Amino acid sequence: MIIVGERINATRKKIREALIKKDEKFFLQEAKKQIESGSDFLDLNAGTGTGHEAEDLEWLVNLVQSAYPDVRLALDSSSTDVLAKCLPMVKNKPVMLNSVNAEEKKLKEFLPLVKNFPDLYIVALTMDDSGIPSSFEKRIYIACTLYEKLTESGVKKENIFYDALVQPVGTDTEAFNTYLKALCGIKERLPGTKSICGLSNVSFGLPKRSAINKYAFAIAMYAGLDAVIIDPVEPGIIEARCIAGVLTGKDQFCMNYISSFREGKI
Repeated sequence: MIIVGERINATRKKIREALIKKDEKFFLQEAKKQIESGSDFLDLNAGTGTGHEAEDLEWLVNLVQSAYPDVRLALDSSSTDVLAKCLPMVKNKPVMLNSVNAEEKKLKEFLPLVKNFPDLYIVALTMDDSGIPSSFEKRIYIACTLYEKLTESGVKKENIFYDALVQPVGTDTEAFNTYLKALCGIKERLPGTKSICGLSNVSFGLPKRSAINKYAFAIAMYAGLDAVIIDPVEPGIIEARCIAGVLTGKDQFCMNYISSFREGKI
């Protein structure tokens, strides 16, 4: 299970304010907390809306990798131009790009970029010009379309991480079931590809979100989730990963569980 730490995201007020101030100490502490909590990748989002996204993301990349050269990065932007500018700066490979979807304009801009970097990890969102489909069948169809386009551009199938799009259960009690059906359907139709999701969306608007996130994480792992974009500092998240890994047979001889217990993570 790959953990992508989501905390350095400029849509959050504290992050946006710190980014505008270029508060190095703040961001290094954020990175350190997530790395120590078990993140395999750090997601970096610099979309403050100030018109300086490329420069701000460049600053974040340089800051984080200078202090933590072994950490892997996920560049998070809706702008292909921003990703193209910052991607060559990342030293530790593989790099994860978050994200592409099946919107015609977005895909047309994105595909030439990935042709030059065949070893990228790609987060592929199962949405198109009509938005997020309400049915799991449409999400599976979009995943197949993206598979065709991405592999034709040289992306290895094992480097595609499909996001079947978790939505809040507070506004639709069937939302997580729809997500799970899409997740399972994509893995069946496109074997060898990977899965990822922004899990914390599931609890948006509800009290005690960490409890919902923890159990949703375990259920999604059982359904075949390979990676998750989440706050690793959130209580119970790393514990849920360890225990679900044991119960689903992914943690051989329970070694990860035992080592996590010894390290005080459980």
